[in-house]
Amino acid sequence: MNIAGLNQLEHDPQVIRDYVKKSAFGKNKLMYLPLIIGIMISMFLAFAVYEGMLQEIGYTLAGVLAVVAVLCFVGVAVINRAAHKKLSRETDFVPICMAQKVYGEDANNNYYAIYTCGVKRHDGAFINHIADKIFALPANTNDKIEQSVNKLFQKDFIKPGEFAKQLPLSFTEGEVVWRRQFALGTLPKAAQQQIEDNNGQFWVVGLNPENAFLFRQYYK
Repeated sequence: MNIAGLNQLEHDPQVIRDYVKKSAFGKNKLMYLPLIIGIMISMFLAFAVYEGMLQEIGYTLAGVLAVVAVLCFVGVAVINRAAHKKLSRETDFVPICMAQKVYGEDANNNYYAIYTCGVKRHDGAFINHIADKIFALPANTNDKIEQSVNKLFQKDFIKPGEFAKQLPLSFTEGEVVWRRQFALGTLPKAAQQQIEDNNGQFWVVGLNPENAFLFRQYYK
């Protein structure tokens, strides 16, 4: 994809609408408090029903907790809708960024990848250079920066849906580079092969850098 084509897509109204809707979730961090409370109450009530403990905790209390859980989820929806409207007003382009596979699981095609949403977002050579620096890190190092980067790519730390984490700026030469997991196995087989043929590089949309998405329009 050439730079002119990328710039055109980054300002395409349909692309903007699609990714504003996806990126709005989690944009306002206030939503996490009612979300976590609602989930915890729901899990507690489900456990109570499964274990036959409703009589012990009391039906009145269980009813109150159920109402609180519902109100929490309604609050999440309201906050998310407001974030969506605000992001829609403020967005006139979406950054389409080159991502690079680093480490992951070939069996299910889940990979940690790195990307930047800044001026070097289209620069495949730069992102490959940072990946090469990651590959070159010694497993056992006393350098604190190298240790923090190694920790970001530990296989045991792979968590589906986890928000991206930023690599140290001193390691990425002053450019803000993010690490996030992507489920490449959800793409069509032809797209997966295309990524392999492109040395593990693929396109993501980073309207919210912490919550970048695969640029699926490109891989249809």
